[in-house]
Amino acid sequence: MAGPSTRWITTGRDGASGSFGLRLLPGRAGHLLGIDLHEFADWLIPLDDLVGRGLAMRLREAMIPLEVGAGAHGALASIAAEVAESSRWSESVREAASDALPAEVVSGEMSGSARSFRRRMLATFGYGYATLVRLERARRAQRLLRSGSPIASAAAEAGFADQPHLSREFRRLVGESPAQFAASSA
Repeated sequence: MAGPSTRWITTGRDGASGSFGLRLLPGRAGHLLGIDLHEFADWLIPLDDLVGRGLAMRLREAMIPLEVGAGAHGALASIAAEVAESSRWSESVREAASDALPAEVVSGEMSGSARSFRRRMLATFGYGYATLVRLERARRAQRLLRSGSPIASAAAEAGFADQPHLSREFRRLVGESPAQFAASSA
């Protein structure tokens, strides 16, 4: 498992049989795995070591339909429903971060106090609200670049101060420059 990522992390295969992956939106993994995520930010940990063999096996079995091309159904749909049901708070916070609302406003609406909000952010997302805003801004830039927007336009529309700001953040969070990303998405 890759913990909540605040920077680009390169991973390798899990062994001779390869790897499986299930990428969740920010704020969803803690609900699914039943763990406090801030302890695992930017870590790579064997899933069995983190959640125990039973849940790890359930997740692997849920991924089997995807490997054979059958789509998400059965066990995976059940897991997705559990995560969606238990993550309304995190989705609301993610939407606020996507809109770059100030932390003070969001904490007042979502948790009452800044301190409670920070604790819940760390437990649910594995990082603070400002990091989530940065990740959402980079995600927005990725969508724009995939759709063919010029880099300068994507930087402005995604909320970056300028193109160099986009380039610095993009390299740190995505692992390549905006130009490299745009070229690989074409």
